[in-house]
Amino acid sequence: MRIGMVVSLSVAISVAVAVSTVCAEGLEIKAGEQIVAIGDSITAAGGYLRDMDTVFAKQYPELKLPRIINTGIGGQKAENLVPRFERDVIKRKPAIVTIDIGINDVWHRQNAPHDPNVLKAYKENVTKMVDAAQAAGIRVVLCTPTVITEDLNSEGNKRLVMYCDAIKQIAVEKKCMLADLHEIFVKVIGGKPADQKGNAITSDGVHMNGPGDWLMAQGILNTLGVPQDKIEAAKK
Repeated sequence: MRIGMVVSLSVAISVAVAVSTVCAEGLEIKAGEQIVAIGDSITAAGGYLRDMDTVFAKQYPELKLPRIINTGIGGQKAENLVPRFERDVIKRKPAIVTIDIGINDVWHRQNAPHDPNVLKAYKENVTKMVDAAQAAGIRVVLCTPTVITEDLNSEGNKRLVMYCDAIKQIAVEKKCMLADLHEIFVKVIGGKPADQKGNAITSDGVHMNGPGDWLMAQGILNTLGVPQDKIEAAKK
């Protein structure tokens, strides 16, 4: 990308994160607390989790936070996370779990018409994980799924909105922290310069590149109460 494009994208990211996350008053993580992340291949790749670790290590060294435990598995849907939630999350006894799932629930089924029963099952499965975590005293950060291609008019992105709405509803009903990553990504993609070719924040329209990882990290960190200026300082 040319310098002007980089600057435009950077500004768009900062604005999108600032207006699109549900931010807590003050830091929502305490000294020594463990975070476990569960999800699909986006989580398994681990880029945004490494970026979060970087921010915590540079900006909050006094908290002595352990590295985030990554339990993402490629290709999985919400229905695949439920059977392993006890083993991969509950038994690790974290203080916080981030749940980022939903891309494959839509993407892998695009060749068939939208099925409301699939969406209903998705919401039920995410709710089961939230209930299990909260029963174990684990605080939950729910992430809305990001995007399926950087074409906001694609069939995948149109369907994905319903799954994002389901996550938002669960967050309200269960009083979870919410990182609205989908809205952040939509704002950034919508703000791309008209002459910019190719993907800006993903490698293939779904999986993250470097800027996309930072975008996800920022959305979750802001939700945990980390100010944007500390995140920007940690990037340098």
